[in-house]
Amino acid sequence: MAARSFSSWVSGRLRWLPHIISLLVAIVFVVAALVAGVAYFAPEKLRDTALKIKNDANLVAQLLPATLPAPSKIDSSYWLPQNWSSRQRYWFHHASQGTATIPVPYRWFLALERPELSVRYTSLTDNDYLRRLGFIPSPSSKDFDASSPAYGYQEDAKGVSSTWTASTPDNANGLPVGFAILKGGVDPTTGDFYEDQIGLTCAACHTGHLEYKNISIRYDGGPAMVNLSEVERVIGLSIGYTLILPWRFERFANRLESIEGRSIDRKKLRNDLELAFQKIKKQKAANDSLLTAQGVTNLDEGFGRLDALNRIGNQVFYTNFLDPVTGELPDPLLKGNFARNDAPVSFPPIWDTPYFLWAQYDASVLNELVRNSGEALGVSAKINMRAPAQGRPLFESSIHLSEIARFEELLRGTDPFSSADTSGKKFNGLVAPRWKDAQDRFQGDPAWAIDEKLVEKGRDLYRSHCFECHRGPVNDPAFDAKWPEDSFWKPENPDRSAKGEKNWVEIGGRHYFNVAQLPVTIIGTDRQQSNVLTTRRVHLPEALGLNPIDDLNKAWGCGLPADNAANPLFVLALMDVVGKTIDQWNLVNNSSENTKQQMWGPRKNCQNPRAYIGARVRRNGKEEEVLALEPQYRARPLDGVWATAPYLHNGSVPTLKDMLLPQGRRPSSFCVGSRKFDPVNVGLVAKVRANDACAAGLTDFNVALLGNSNRGHSFEGKETDTTKLPPGVIGPELTDAERRALLEYLKTL
Repeated sequence: MAARSFSSWVSGRLRWLPHIISLLVAIVFVVAALVAGVAYFAPEKLRDTALKIKNDANLVAQLLPATLPAPSKIDSSYWLPQNWSSRQRYWFHHASQGTATIPVPYRWFLALERPELSVRYTSLTDNDYLRRLGFIPSPSSKDFDASSPAYGYQEDAKGVSSTWTASTPDNANGLPVGFAILKGGVDPTTGDFYEDQIGLTCAACHTGHLEYKNISIRYDGGPAMVNLSEVERVIGLSIGYTLILPWRFERFANRLESIEGRSIDRKKLRNDLELAFQKIKKQKAANDSLLTAQGVTNLDEGFGRLDALNRIGNQVFYTNFLDPVTGELPDPLLKGNFARNDAPVSFPPIWDTPYFLWAQYDASVLNELVRNSGEALGVSAKINMRAPAQGRPLFESSIHLSEIARFEELLRGTDPFSSADTSGKKFNGLVAPRWKDAQDRFQGDPAWAIDEKLVEKGRDLYRSHCFECHRGPVNDPAFDAKWPEDSFWKPENPDRSAKGEKNWVEIGGRHYFNVAQLPVTIIGTDRQQSNVLTTRRVHLPEALGLNPIDDLNKAWGCGLPADNAANPLFVLALMDVVGKTIDQWNLVNNSSENTKQQMWGPRKNCQNPRAYIGARVRRNGKEEEVLALEPQYRARPLDGVWATAPYLHNGSVPTLKDMLLPQGRRPSSFCVGSRKFDPVNVGLVAKVRANDACAAGLTDFNVALLGNSNRGHSFEGKETDTTKLPPGVIGPELTDAERRALLEYLKTL
């Protein structure tokens, strides 16, 4: 997951113009008079009404928060066992990666109010409010122990493979899963001291939960249902309201005094808040201007999705170049590095991921430290990319590389092939959540029952229709006994050997699963995400001294073909920047060669040769080798697939049952944001009728919009020869009975 810079925190439709603010203040006082004596008023309702009115009222609506989903009723919570102890789980949720995602000091964040009008103080960090934005409540570190049942923690899991005892990270104020405190330090760009700040960790976007009969079932590594775009607007609006409305500023100052236990210079506080707000306004206006000049707008990511790659690109290759005081760019060509968010994807599940040969939906990342460090830069780790200065070298950053490496170790566990025993291999880091563990919480409920006869039929259907891409199931002894040569754990499967491929690849003494890859044109799913890493290019200032293809080939022997374009591909430039950031961290921390080798792991920082290939062309009578691009999507094993709705990489299909329908029969519209779970169809609870409106605050997912296609990966027609199937079709149409049996089997994986 990734997030944008200060400029993004007031994203969407805000227009910070003086006459609008004046009009808002006038309306606020009128409304306040009308509701005098009422203790609570939420302007989000006024916003919905104002949006229907033209001219000034509509403009005012842009300054009001969007309606959030009504808070769901939760009677109890439960974390599913996944081979982590409670302390390891809590550490993963709150250990800092060195990021400063939220653009205000930590103490300010604690003191800010929700962007609502209220007679009483309404905290922005209230658990129920943040839950409406999709976050999972978490206990305070002051109260946390191995079993905090109010938050779903149970006694430590049995059979936890790692002997590492996690420390308890600082979360004294009980912020939700995925929030971490970046302790104050020296900014590598300016040399100035910065206060404690809040950053989002990978847990914010890769921790899942579902709700059924008022019980919250929670699991690590699953796709989150957060709405980060609305989080950005909420924080920006909260700061604006605090400055505009006098009583809000007084409450803010009083709250800060209570937090710090001392009196505060209110004049200085207002000045500091105003400076922060002006910076946000200026960068927001600059971003709007860039998009207007390009003739585009951002796509609505909504709940459960993020255009992580484009956001990372904007942060690293645009925001990081802005002057920290004036907000100006050192080179006008850098404006071209800013791209709209137009390829939102669901947050992918990350169990098993450390063992995938290629990560990301488009199989674009080989080295895990590069992948995770790039994510940290994307969610606003501080980094010097402007110019070297005394004591502030290029690529010095605030990232916590040792913690980032520990995240991966905790996810990975030990190599399943490290033992001489070849039987019963399994992952022993973070494992996928199991249906039966959730089923235990709803004993006697027929919706969660498993029909074993259907499972047997479904297993055969899986072998016929799913095996080619998703390979054998990770943990099904019955499948392995019936088709031993097709086992997931076999180093080679016959069908892959015939193509010259291995099932598992050994690199530097460690084994990696060779995830199947298909060209985007063959699988037929929405291609928008694949475009980011094959078409986006960025301008690099000469002061950085970067030449991505040469740098990567020299450092890693990647064998990347020459590229004569004026600007390098974004993906290669990002790999180069991240690699140099890691090198700089090791230099500053005087890392030993052994430490560097352990953190880097055995894989290179190279690009996928299937996507980035050399081709020979004839120019001016001479043959030249050039860079050719063939975007790929990769298929992952389906363990835990029942807990990863909505489906396809862009989250365009609400249930597993819908995934098994011909593409033309899948829902064209559904609601996203609620975690209410449908255990029968396995996924999001559907609309009663296709044209029904979504409940207030939910995202209405329309598959006709750019980036939202639900086509491809389709079972349709009668052709059984897979070599004769048209693009986007992967097998013949299933009968209702076959769909039911296959769905039953998928639940058990």
